[in-house]
Amino acid sequence: MAAPTVTKHAIQRAIEAAQATGLAIGSVTVCPRNGSIKIETASASAATMDTAANSGQAKAPKQWKTR
Repeated sequence: MAAPTVTKHAIQRAIEAAQATGLAIGSVTVCPRNGSIKIETASASAATMDTAANSGQAKAPKQWKTR
């Protein structure tokens, strides 16, 4: 059975529906394999971005104990 095709109209309907609820759209992901459309809000996509300031990793190499 073939995967459903994603049309421009289907994407447009999904975006308009999200905007009608008052959501600020951050990104739209279309999966041609299964025909799904995923919309992430602007606040959720900004929170998942990894930057050097909030990565939580040390800025220097780990210092090992000497024996």
